[in-house]
Amino acid sequence: MRPAAGGSTPGEAVEGFHPAFRILLLLVLAAMLFRYSLLALALVLGALLAAAAWSGGETLRGILKSLRRIRWLLLSIVVIYLWVAPEPGVAGRPGYLPSWSELDTALRRSGVLVVLVAAVELLRSHTGAPRMAAGLVLLLRPLSLAGVDIETFARRLALTLDSVPLTAERVARAGGRREGQRAFAGWGDAAAELVRDIERGAAGPVQDASLPSLAQPRTRDWGLLAAGVAACLLGSTL
Repeated sequence: MRPAAGGSTPGEAVEGFHPAFRILLLLVLAAMLFRYSLLALALVLGALLAAAAWSGGETLRGILKSLRRIRWLLLSIVVIYLWVAPEPGVAGRPGYLPSWSELDTALRRSGVLVVLVAAVELLRSHTGAPRMAAGLVLLLRPLSLAGVDIETFARRLALTLDSVPLTAERVARAGGRREGQRAFAGWGDAAAELVRDIERGAAGPVQDASLPSLAQPRTRDWGLLAAGVAACLLGSTL
């Protein structure tokens, strides 16, 4: 099937908020997060978790699972901002005790990452990979005026997004077969088996990529985008 992301035919109707505007709103939020206070970050995170819980337990579990994966990174950020590279010492306090300013900075930096992970997971769970790719291509459509081949980009993006879950499944399957073996030996055998599995897949027939052709954003989508951008800007004033 050929990708329809770059075609001129009318696109299929989109239910809910347009995927292209979902991505755009995520980018606006990401650009504003570093200006947010701890209160604003907590409010945004609470709203994202509430939306995930309302949409289903699977989405909320996905967010918590993603946050668990980066727990050591979050701890590293806090340690770096508190003790490795803190602000210049404040007179009258021991050098090993962080100031409130340092603690606020450390929590805000780690909070930005937490909010971004939650927002991306919420977007991913509500917007399938094909629609997300099609929305991104729609946002990049003006680049075609500069000679950028949007069609080729759409095909490669679709193939990449299709291969990510397959690769993750192969990794989990290879690791599961070696469960219970000694750590290093088990991982070595699992890696070798994973390589063989990928090679067998590469020897198979070449798959074509396809992206849905999305309809243009509606007036309602523009209104929701404006409201979302306004909310993101308002968060920086809290």
